[in-house]
Amino acid sequence: MPPRHASKVRTVGYKDISSTLIREIKEGVWALNELLPSEMDLVERFGVGRNTVREALRELQALGYIRRRRGARSVLASHDPDGGFVNSVRSVSELLDYAETAHSVHLGAEHIRVGERLAQRLDCPPGSEWIRLGILRSREPGGDPFCLSEIYVDPVYQDVLKVLDNDNRIFPLLEREFDIVLQQVVQTIEAAEADANIASRLKVPIGSPILLVRTTFRGSDGRVVEIGLAHFPAGRYKVRISLDRKPA
Repeated sequence: MPPRHASKVRTVGYKDISSTLIREIKEGVWALNELLPSEMDLVERFGVGRNTVREALRELQALGYIRRRRGARSVLASHDPDGGFVNSVRSVSELLDYAETAHSVHLGAEHIRVGERLAQRLDCPPGSEWIRLGILRSREPGGDPFCLSEIYVDPVYQDVLKVLDNDNRIFPLLEREFDIVLQQVVQTIEAAEADANIASRLKVPIGSPILLVRTTFRGSDGRVVEIGLAHFPAGRYKVRISLDRKPA
């Protein structure tokens, strides 16, 4: 006997699910900050596998409609979000959630010794050595990239690249594989211009305005274990930060 909903599994894709949910969101089926149906509810409703539902929810998050947290139901963040890739942040752990939901293309890894100019960008001593990993991120395969990430890892931990998982975030793997406790995350955001390399990767003219985000990760001993440089072209990325004030 064929499995239940077998015919639907072949015809319903994540785009169909996300389009249906977006239409319902715009129609006001859910109020702002209301919980959406669980993944299993959506699996039953659409007759698809859980991975298909997760892809649909990732797309809704990328578009800025919902907020997602592991182990919890999605929350409606906006009925009509702006265009571009929106990263909704409520805590330190969500600063780099866009790396999990975006489509990522790895550009390779190399062992480098930084010169004066790069040392200034990384805020590290000239001549220091790092493993550099390049990742190009877009909302979907074939779409215009919204971020060029350069991730610098202390060579002591270079083996982490061998276990790089699908969400493309290094710091959780450093904690897991090397028993490191990451104590501090410092993020610096500034306006910049796209040089020839960045412009080519992001498909924008040289000198175009970009957002340059440097994220530095320190262990409990104060040592810098990872530095990330993320380059976002104007109009393709937005951070939405919501912080709850603790009661006095």
